[in-house]
Amino acid sequence: MLHSIIFSQNCSCEENFKWLKTTFEENDAGFSYVLAEKGENEYKNYNEKFTKKIKLISNNKDCAKTLSDWLSYFRSGHLSLKLIEEKNSVELTSSSEKPSIYNLHNNTLVLVIPSFEYSEKQSIDSLLLANHNKITSTENLIIDLRNNGGGSDESYYELIPFLYTNPIRTIGVELLSTKLNNKRLKDYIDNKSTTKANRIIATNYLQQLKNSLGEFVNLDSKRVHIKTLDTIYTYPKKIGVVINQDNGSTTEQFLLSAKQSKKVKLFGTTTAGVLDISNMYFVNSPCNEFELGYSISRSMRIPDMTIDNKGIPPDYYIDKSIPDKKWIEFVSKILTDN
Repeated sequence: MLHSIIFSQNCSCEENFKWLKTTFEENDAGFSYVLAEKGENEYKNYNEKFTKKIKLISNNKDCAKTLSDWLSYFRSGHLSLKLIEEKNSVELTSSSEKPSIYNLHNNTLVLVIPSFEYSEKQSIDSLLLANHNKITSTENLIIDLRNNGGGSDESYYELIPFLYTNPIRTIGVELLSTKLNNKRLKDYIDNKSTTKANRIIATNYLQQLKNSLGEFVNLDSKRVHIKTLDTIYTYPKKIGVVINQDNGSTTEQFLLSAKQSKKVKLFGTTTAGVLDISNMYFVNSPCNEFELGYSISRSMRIPDMTIDNKGIPPDYYIDKSIPDKKWIEFVSKILTDN
C-alpha cells in the first residue's frame, strides 16, 4: 500500500505508533480541526505521554489497545484501530432485528427502524411501500430509531416523503485530498462492478482531487443541497421521532433533515454526536498487523453548527423516571394531547 513504503518493516509497537501518528495526521479530515481547538502544546504533551507508555509494550494486543486509546483524543466515532487477526476471527453477522410497523392505537402507527445499514435498505423500502396507504391515512406516526447507529443515507430516502412539509436543506461536505485518501476513489473506479457512468463521474472527481493535494475539496461546488418534493401528505399530521444516545452518523443526518419538517418533534435523549467528520477509509499497517479506520471528509457545518461530541438534543427530553418500555406510550400521549 502507498503508506507502507515510508516505514521500515520493524513491527514494534513504537514503529506502529509512528506509522499511526503520521498516517492520521496527514490524512484524517478531522485532525487539523482538533489540533486548532486543543492547541499544539496540549497535543505535544499528549504524544509524549503515549510515547513513554508505548516503549514498555511488547505484544500486539496491548499495543492495539494503547493505539486505540491514543485515537480517542480526536473524537468518539468514525475512528477505529483493530488487530487484524482478531478482526478476521470475528464472524460478521447482520442485525437480526428488521424494520417493522404496528398499530399502537387507532390514530397512531409505530415504525421501528433498528438500522440504516445499506443491507437494510430493501427491507425498509419494501415495508414503507406495503404500508404507504396506512401511513398516509393515520393521524400520528411514531418513528422509533433507538439504538440505530447509522449506515447509509440511501436507506432513509423513501422515509422523507412521509414527513416532508417544506424544502429540506442539507449542508455539503469537503474531502481532504491526499495521495492515500484519493486511492479510495481510484479503487472504486477500478472496481469491475462500478458502472461506466459512475466511473466517468468518479474519474472527473479524482482529477479535481489530484489538482488540489493537501486541500479540502468540495467536489460538486454546492455548499447547500435543497430537496423539494411535489407532494405534502395531509397524514400523518404529527410525527414523533424517538432517539437516544446510541444514535449516530447517518441516523443523525436523517434527524437534521427530519427536524426541518413542521410535523416532526424529537423525543428521548441526546444522540451520540458522530457526524461532522465521516466517510471512513481503512488501511493496514506496514506489517499488516493493524487496520486503521479514519475519515476523509468534514461537514461544511463546521464550525457554526457542529454535532460531534455534542449530539442532537430532543425537543422533548425523556428522563430516567420513564422506563424504556414506556417511551412509546409517553410519546403517543404527547402527540395525541397536543
